[in-house]
Formats: sequence, structure tokens, C-alpha cells
Amino acid sequence: MFHDLEFSMSYQQTEFKRIPSPLKHQTRCVAAFPDQQGFLVGSIEGRVGVHHLDDAQQGKNFTFKCHREGNEIYAVNSLNFHPVHHTFATAGSDGAFNFWDKDSKQRLKAMLRCSQPIACSTFNNDGSIYAYSVCYDWSKGAENHNPATAKTHIFLHLPQESEVKGKPRMGTNSRK
Repeated sequence: MFHDLEFSMSYQQTEFKRIPSPLKHQTRCVAAFPDQQGFLVGSIEGRVGVHHLDDAQQGKNFTFKCHREGNEIYAVNSLNFHPVHHTFATAGSDGAFNFWDKDSKQRLKAMLRCSQPIACSTFNNDGSIYAYSVCYDWSKGAENHNPATAKTHIFLHLPQESEVKGKPRMGTNSRK
């Protein structure tokens, strides 16, 4: 038996704003700020862009290099905001993940590298677990894929507050 279905077309997806990428190379991942005031964008060149939507905040936009070792540059495969502290994690083709504070523009914690790339990652709803997948991510092409060594693993990290809580910003309670 079929039921009549009604669809509301008034909630169609509409473009809010079109912004050129602040990065020069291919975009690999993107994450919206928890306060919906901007976004992060990661690229294949081991760089992350921090971009605010409000034109008055454009002076706070910046990019930074990450997921590099010497002259080796690795793709940023995943960006995730911590749901409580609003700091963020990057994970990359170098097999590493790092926790960052965009407001102080500092890395909070660099973690040890895995033996293979980290293809994707996420925090759970309260930020007490950071899950990430380690597997071949094709960033080095099909010619470097070896099924015998390219095993997929899911890892769970229990972030300590000191790893994911941003530093208090100086000058927020300045005297008038």
C-alpha cells in the first residue's frame, strides 16, 4: 500500500555565501566553527586555513602549516572541533593528529605518528573520545598501495583536558 507523501519545497538548500579558498592547493576537508561564524579548510599541501564569515572579522583569518616533516609535506585529511572546548584536531597523511587552539594560534598537543595515514577522525558528542581511522589514503597514488601492509585500524584516544582545552586569552578583561 502506498501513502501520500507531502514535501515542503520551502526549505531547499540555498547558497549563503561563496568564498574562494584561502589555500592554493586542492581542498581535502572542511569544518564549520561551532558558533557558525566561520570555518576551517585543510589541503593536500599540509596547510589549514582559518576563515571567518563576518567581513569585520577578516583580520582574524590566517593559514598555517602542519603535517610536515622536514621537506616532506602531507595532506590534511580531517578537521574536527572539540564539542566542549571548541579547539580542533587535524589528522593527516603523515599518520599524526594534533590538537590546536585557533584563538591563540597555538598547537596544544602533538601526538605520536601512526605507521600509516589517518584518513578520517571525529570526537564523540562530549569530546571524551577522539576516534580515528588509520589506513592507506591514496595520497601517494595507486603505485604505492600495498595490500599486504595497508591494513585498516580504528583507534580511540581519550583526550586529557590539558590536550584539548585552549589557553585563557590575555587582555580579555582589560581596564578601561
